[in-house]
Amino acid sequence: MNERTLIDEYSLQYHLKCPLRSVGLTTLPESPVLNCAESTAAWLLTELGASRQPTLNDTHNFFDARWKETEYFQCREGIPQKEYRSRLMQGARACRRLRDIIWRCEVLQPVMPYQLEIGDAMITGRYAVLRSSRRKKHAFALYLRDQGVKIKRLVPDVVSFARLLDLENRCGESANRGWGVQSIGVMNYWVTRDLSAEHKANRQFSTNVLLGAVAVGTGYRYPIPGDHCLSCPTRSCRPDEALR
Repeated sequence: MNERTLIDEYSLQYHLKCPLRSVGLTTLPESPVLNCAESTAAWLLTELGASRQPTLNDTHNFFDARWKETEYFQCREGIPQKEYRSRLMQGARACRRLRDIIWRCEVLQPVMPYQLEIGDAMITGRYAVLRSSRRKKHAFALYLRDQGVKIKRLVPDVVSFARLLDLENRCGESANRGWGVQSIGVMNYWVTRDLSAEHKANRQFSTNVLLGAVAVGTGYRYPIPGDHCLSCPTRSCRPDEALR
């Protein structure tokens, strides 16, 4: 049996934006507000699962502790004050946004890891499963996001597709049939903006998208022409030059 290639969901997403990047990166560019928001959300869900009710001040304190561990905070002396203050305000907004969605939902599953087999690869990641108090038969995987959208129409990315497909698999497991859900989705939830959209798709479409993404991530290093091609020193694959 061939050994499957392990690909973290965020690493795959980062690689797809430009095939010149290595899919095997273990350290991705830091997004301080989003990283701290993800840690804070996991903590809040764990606290609620233990029947504790963290206050807004508790949430801010936890977020602040994670913030001081970021590289962005360590390098704050070299960051313009206006930009740094703006990031601090985004952090405060993220805390409120997290509480808004988590306190309106029932936690079916706290943040837990997953492994999704796609072709010859295994996509890995972590997510929580929630259910709105108003829609008992519907569950969704929470996907926290920041920036990256200029219009309100949702454009799902590979992380959203992977979590959607894995959640469908989990709902079919005997251990989770007690959830009693009849439909699922992935809630794309922006932590610093009043923007959220639920992603729904059929299984075959999600599978096809992920198979294509994995093929790019594990296949030929330069499969997608893009802006990087304009500065490429190699002429052999340049599509804009006529054959002679």
